Amino acid sequence: MDGIPPRRSMASQDGYEGSGVAGEGNFTSADPSSQRATPISEATPISQAATPTSQAATVTSQATSSRAGSKRKRTSAVWDEMEEKLENRQLKAECNHCHRKFSAGPRAGTTHLRVHLECCPPKHAPIGPQQQQLRLTKGEGGKVNIENVIFGQDKARKDLALMICEHEYPLSIVDHSGFRRFCSSLQPMFKMVCRNTIRNDIVAMHSAQKEKMVIFFATFKHRVAVTTDLWTVGYQKRGYMAVTAHYIDDSWNLKSFLMRFAYVPCPHSAEVICEALYECLVEWHLERKISTVTLDNCTSNDKATGILPDKLDTSSLMLDGQLLHMRCAAHILNLIVKDGMSVLEKGIERLRDSVAFWSATPKRHEKFEKMAKTLNIEYNKRLTLDCKTRWNSTYIMISIEVEYIEIFEKLKAC
Repeated sequence: MDGIPPRRSMASQDGYEGSGVAGEGNFTSADPSSQRATPISEATPISQAATPTSQAATVTSQATSSRAGSKRKRTSAVWDEMEEKLENRQLKAECNHCHRKFSAGPRAGTTHLRVHLECCPPKHAPIGPQQQQLRLTKGEGGKVNIENVIFGQDKARKDLALMICEHEYPLSIVDHSGFRRFCSSLQPMFKMVCRNTIRNDIVAMHSAQKEKMVIFFATFKHRVAVTTDLWTVGYQKRGYMAVTAHYIDDSWNLKSFLMRFAYVPCPHSAEVICEALYECLVEWHLERKISTVTLDNCTSNDKATGILPDKLDTSSLMLDGQLLHMRCAAHILNLIVKDGMSVLEKGIERLRDSVAFWSATPKRHEKFEKMAKTLNIEYNKRLTLDCKTRWNSTYIMISIEVEYIEIFEKLKAC
């Protein structure tokens, strides 16, 4: 099938891992998003957020994946002392000791990097005692090994930025006195930075990682599936679109990353949605590599996918675009379940009203809890009101409240 990478033999797959990103993601770990998968078309987005928070999300998703510009996992020990950077649209390896830069392309190898590290003057220069640390590691047979460790301020700052992105901590964490005290006790030589500095670090990491991925997709030879979602933030009354890319790498690992998370001005018409999606595809050089586009089932999305092929080269699409628009399976499932639950609509509404009443105030909730103790019924699950548009939340509400039917009946009789 067009766009599906040839399956390697099991022997040739050993030691390989495809490149990808995860949620600033979200720069979204040992790449939990990577899964062995059959070559099916899927899709998901990466954001070019207008705020530090959304940029941090992108950094997180990217940080959780392997090196983006390379199809092989970096397994050589030289990468413990080298930093991969992008310079003039070419990958370079920068020595952490002397900051010299060397070629780091896919075919460059690591021999020249290893030779440099063996004779790097700053690495082998005498180090003052104030810069040395001893690390104890457990060896074979219960032996304890002692080795020297060199502290790096730049690497520590990078790890701090990645931590904030990966766990979605607020940027203000670097100003918290307790956190500063904890870091100082772990490493007194680390100079804590302010929130503006760590914000700039995250933005720079996002920009560098994005540029790597843009170059990667410019030469990517396989198909990419795209998923997109558009929703309105209630308290802001603003609409945002998330676009996610999904692809299968040469090692047959499924990769997903967020391409864009951006504000979309009203009205959210088919033309506006189509234009926002097309701009994202062009920015990432994917307009001729799309397999499918998955959206929610609504009129505006249906019209948008009808307009999109006019902007694309239909000859580059599978079956001239007949398979371009894919319906969201989760949305279809939600519609099916809601249709089935319509038979129980009156009963569900009464249950929903009861839950809303007894959880409306602390006084009512305490009365409900006391009745549970009186009837010797274990009350370890709080009353939960569902979201009408999500069938699974309705199921959770019913499954919890069914256990408390006796309590509801007693309270009704009071």
